[in-house]
Amino acid sequence: MQASIVCSACRNEVVVTDHECGEVICTRCGIVIDRVESPAIQEWRAFTVDEFYRKSRTGSPTSLARYNKGLLTSIGNRDSKGNSFGGRIDRIRIWDFRIQAANDRSLKQALPELDRMHENLGLPDPIVEKSAYFYRKASRMGLIKGRTVSSILAASIYLACRELETPRTLSEIAAACSVPRKKVSRDYRLLVQIFDPKVPAVDHIMCITRIANKAGVSEKTKRMAIRIMREIITMQISAGKGPMGIAATVLYIACLNSGEAKTQKDLSIIAGVTEVTIRNRYSELKKYLQHFAKSSSIAMAIFMVILQSPIFINSARHATTVFLH
Repeated sequence: MQASIVCSACRNEVVVTDHECGEVICTRCGIVIDRVESPAIQEWRAFTVDEFYRKSRTGSPTSLARYNKGLLTSIGNRDSKGNSFGGRIDRIRIWDFRIQAANDRSLKQALPELDRMHENLGLPDPIVEKSAYFYRKASRMGLIKGRTVSSILAASIYLACRELETPRTLSEIAAACSVPRKKVSRDYRLLVQIFDPKVPAVDHIMCITRIANKAGVSEKTKRMAIRIMREIITMQISAGKGPMGIAATVLYIACLNSGEAKTQKDLSIIAGVTEVTIRNRYSELKKYLQHFAKSSSIAMAIFMVILQSPIFINSARHATTVFLH
């Protein structure tokens, strides 16, 4: 508290400083009296004239994705004066390794693997930091005992992607970590049960954007698919279905409507689903849109595209042949 500052509104002398936003607030009326500026401390230091003009930094920022958060201190072979220790320091170095906890050794193995996953999957930095946070928390709670480091790390990455709404499938992460999908799914359910995070629902629009960018679809077709998906979400058709499968199906319908040559096989490979999934979602959309075509112009356009599609024509021919025989 600061008693030397007096509130200009109520003349109260009892004030409090909020260090997060840098404000001095009156405890009686709540008015902001003053702002506390952070001290201008340079984050670099120089020992010579050349270093002063280069402004050499003192080190990299701390990160949860690094062992000891990037503040690792190792025992070298020379003292501060440059003299060699010889063999005197070897035993100290050995005991320094022995007294490390199992948690530290696990981090030494997992965090370089996380850095490799960061490069393979193209994960943004917030996802990497959040994944490292979940893995550190699981290691501290002893959840790694009886499980592999790779499976817990893959589950942490998938949980971070779900929480920060980044479209990455479980199969994609499991394949990148070389861990069976079933094992990653089991560990993911364990982390969700223990941590109880606020995992939002998967955004279908982001899934469409990701598939369209990888498939090289035009912007016009992408926007059409987004409009169709919003209509489908309004009709509550997408509830309980895989987001990547229905996103690939909607994008396939938009490609048919705009005349772009994108096959079900191409979209299924990019989305990580099978062609059968796209065909099943296609049939379900056709069934629902028959009921909603009268009340929605977009649904009518989608339904007309479905009627003119080769799948529907071949199904109708097959049904006619069976009926005649």
